[in-house]
Amino acid sequence: MALRVIGRGFIGLGTLILLFLMYQLIGTNVVTGRQQKALASEIEEQWEVKPDEPPIPGGGMALIKIPKIGVDAVVVEGVEVEDLKKGPGHYPDTALPGQLGNMVISGHRTTYGAPFYRLDELKPGDDILVYDAKGPYTYKVTESKIVLPTEIGVIAPSSDARLTLTTCHPRFSAAKRLIIVAQLQGTPTGLQTTDPGAGPLPDE
Repeated sequence: MALRVIGRGFIGLGTLILLFLMYQLIGTNVVTGRQQKALASEIEEQWEVKPDEPPIPGGGMALIKIPKIGVDAVVVEGVEVEDLKKGPGHYPDTALPGQLGNMVISGHRTTYGAPFYRLDELKPGDDILVYDAKGPYTYKVTESKIVLPTEIGVIAPSSDARLTLTTCHPRFSAAKRLIIVAQLQGTPTGLQTTDPGAGPLPDE
């Protein structure tokens, strides 16, 4: 009798774990899909009515498209846990689209839409397109590397106009970060005037 009760307990626990994993891998994608649809409508309206309005924390601030790996997403202002559940997040106080400086965007690799799931497939010369009210801007990949979460130099201001993408590495782990660096093609529109400061790179 006792063994039967224990066995049922393990079966129940296994079922709960399976349901949790299914939610993480499938359910969170549904949540993010709805958030992205709402953000797309909001950002389109914002660009028509107030094209020069600065990014609002938690709101849409740009669009990012990476043709090679099928990325087409609204970028959210912020990289807190709740921000990244909505889509790729722009690291506050880094450069804005088209600016001289380092624009940093982080995104999930395995849950919440997994926008950066295939980020490791990018190679030098691949295009990354970023849109705002004045865009689009084309960035070409120049570098791919793996760093520790504490290596915050990747988000520091730069003297060139670059885009830095960050995500967890390897997949299903937050042990390290995959970093993609790309250079703006053309003339920058302005200058990054702020510094994101210190702190570990976010979990994605």
